[in-house]
Amino acid sequence: MVSTMSARMISTEEVLTTPQVCGLLKITRQTLYTWMEQGRIKPWMKAGGASWLFIRDEIMQAKNSKYQRA
Repeated sequence: MVSTMSARMISTEEVLTTPQVCGLLKITRQTLYTWMEQGRIKPWMKAGGASWLFIRDEIMQAKNSKYQRA
């Protein structure tokens, strides 16, 4: 499920791309997609094609949660 936050409520500094999320979490794109399917990480919106956008605060919460790689 994609978050329903309006684009007007989010600044560009708060938005991360798929590669940025993978880099922050030190995971592969496939792991990110698996986590999305499992509901561990929720994308903010689809940016077109296969690209997803994420909210930085939500990704940082995931980074500090039990979903972080050991």
